[in-house]
Amino acid sequence: MKKVIRLTESELIEMVEKIVLEQYYDREKLWSRDYVVNRLMMGPRDMRRWAKDLPEIPCTDRQGNEMICTKIPEVVFVFLQGRY
Repeated sequence: MKKVIRLTESELIEMVEKIVLEQYYDREKLWSRDYVVNRLMMGPRDMRRWAKDLPEIPCTDRQGNEMICTKIPEVVFVFLQGRY
């Protein structure tokens, strides 16, 4: 069964803007290096190569714990979003 949802033009624009902002690549954002490396190591060979070149940047998480972060290139961001 298909369900039709009627949207006004302004509602459609708001929805598109929200989706675009959620998937926006920010080169300055810090990511948990452990998380990124683990995800890359489970990926294809060309993605695993990126894991060794990621910089190690000391940072703290929201709870104040010390951890190692990294900045990722856009190709890694696209892979992490599942659009690779």
